[in-house]
Amino acid sequence: MRLEQLYYLVEIYRSKTISLAAERAHISQPALSAAISKLEDELGVNILKRTNQGVYPTEIGELIIQKAQEIIESIEDIKQIAKRNSLELNGNISMAVEPGVNLTIMPEVLTNFKYNHPKVNIFVKVGESNNILRDVQSGKADFGVILKTDELMQAKDINLRELFVDELVLIAGKQSPISRQGSITLAEALAQPVVLYNTEYVTNCGISGILKRHGDFNVLFRVDNLEMLEKILLHRECVSFIPKFMAEEYGKFSEIAIIPISDVPLDITIVIIWSSRHHLSMVEKELIKGIKSTCCDV
Repeated sequence: MRLEQLYYLVEIYRSKTISLAAERAHISQPALSAAISKLEDELGVNILKRTNQGVYPTEIGELIIQKAQEIIESIEDIKQIAKRNSLELNGNISMAVEPGVNLTIMPEVLTNFKYNHPKVNIFVKVGESNNILRDVQSGKADFGVILKTDELMQAKDINLRELFVDELVLIAGKQSPISRQGSITLAEALAQPVVLYNTEYVTNCGISGILKRHGDFNVLFRVDNLEMLEKILLHRECVSFIPKFMAEEYGKFSEIAIIPISDVPLDITIVIIWSSRHHLSMVEKELIKGIKSTCCDV
């Protein structure tokens, strides 16, 4: 068994086709196929199934590829450790975060990380959780920080790590009659016109998925930025459901009232996700470590 065979195997798993894997590995298709065939002969098992729709691992192949990925990650870590000993960390990171995390957690994370690793370039996209999931699946984002949604739990080839648990609360403009109530039942809340945060022309956002478990509700608007959401709440008698840790930021500085839901807990979990086809680099792991550390204080 040779190390390059494991690299080829993982590249085929990520690419799902021999031709694309060969192109990415800078090797001819026949040479790549031969390397995998030799590995299968050596191990005495079929690792891959070749179909008209692409190449997929067998049941035993899934386990072998998982171990191959772990070996490759360990080798990459060794390289990064050696590099870090002689050079500063550098590289590019493309990440996507839901707005509550961006508003409350990322300023401290990014400030500390950039101070310690000035040569790393970070691009942060802010979006709705299910939209971020699709960005991670497609490779547009290296990893994401999102709500744990129904769509996420049905997704394949996604790794996740839980950061912390929170709950949804209701917010409304302080001039709204509903804001004068100390608390509200979920049925009363769902009876209000609702403004939802969503960043694409897709209606199945994570928060609406949670609300649908408890009944129907009337969506007044779907908006793609928080400033617009806040302005609508200040000018209309309507409400929005957002995570409590995010709502507390609104309560500090704006004319937005936080209204707890009295009878039904709307628990949510904030998670980090990345594709199982994406190897987390040392710089990405360092940034994730900073996010985890900051979230411990939430």
